[in-house]
Amino acid sequence: MSLSLRLPNLHELLTVVVSNSVALAIACWLHEWLALANLSLIFLTAVLACAILTSSYAALLSSVVSFITFNFFFTTPYFSLAVYEREQLLTLLFFLLIALVVGKTAGDSRKRMLALNASRLAEEQERLRSALLASVSHDLRTPLASIIGATSSLRTLDEQLSRQDRFELLDGVLSESERLNRYIQNLLDMTRLGHGELAIERDWVVFDDLVTSAIKRLANTLVHLKIEQQWATDTLPLLYVNPALIEQALVNVIENAARFSPCNGVINIAAAESDDGQTLLFSVTDQGPGIPPEMRAQVFEMFFTGNQGDRSLHGSGLGLAICRGMLGAHQGKVYAETGPNGIGTQIIMILPLATENQEPIYDA
Repeated sequence: MSLSLRLPNLHELLTVVVSNSVALAIACWLHEWLALANLSLIFLTAVLACAILTSSYAALLSSVVSFITFNFFFTTPYFSLAVYEREQLLTLLFFLLIALVVGKTAGDSRKRMLALNASRLAEEQERLRSALLASVSHDLRTPLASIIGATSSLRTLDEQLSRQDRFELLDGVLSESERLNRYIQNLLDMTRLGHGELAIERDWVVFDDLVTSAIKRLANTLVHLKIEQQWATDTLPLLYVNPALIEQALVNVIENAARFSPCNGVINIAAAESDDGQTLLFSVTDQGPGIPPEMRAQVFEMFFTGNQGDRSLHGSGLGLAICRGMLGAHQGKVYAETGPNGIGTQIIMILPLATENQEPIYDA
């Protein structure tokens, strides 16, 4: 058993003092009912607490303090460090030995646990780093390859291309550029969310305007799909939110629904005020393969891409995670359910409603 001698830090000193003071108080209370050997277990608990809460070194200090306190208050003659009875002396020595061993063992176990947790954290960070690199590699290179291919064709085959061919190539460049821009925006937003730097500048906005803007941004993605809107425009309350963030959350959810919807499928966007008038509930429902129940919570985690359902190997696993972060910044929620009649996926989002006499504020 080796411990480097050093001065205890403030946290260790406070832990030793507090744990031994509590042990002393309990032992004094139970002194009339417990034998001396049983009282020693109370001080042994104090040593164990120091080992778990701080370090092996604090446990060593606590062992010595407990030994002196135990001797001074509970062995005859009382309030003296002298020991006249052989049985009490043996009890004290056994207590000190056991306290040292237990303290050192518990302290080492705590150190190993901390090292294991640090190792697991490092592994998780490395996994996230690898996932991010893989995501960046795939989701940046794919649209870039399409853009490069289209522009290369425009340059080398200019005279051979018809007006319609040029239009289709340019349309592909525009579509892939918008896709690339959305992905980069997702990366930037996730970085800001992770560092707590996403400022929430709120304003009053109409929900219909947010949906219209989101659909317009996804025009090329939704070209082979039908969008159904289900809400009464004149009855929905105004939202007091950051319009850009909620719009981006809608874009991510609608794009995710479009990615897994069949050609000529229907995406339903619905909204309604809650019965108590405290929140706005809105949802995006697709006709895709759906999300297995065991994955419905995981799909909102960073870089999670399941091998089936709405979270297959397509995509980077950032869109829904960012949606959760942006809604959470507004004290909102998002969760996934099975679509009507067991078909597809329904992403349900909830935002709290503010009163119309509330002034614009800035949330850090």
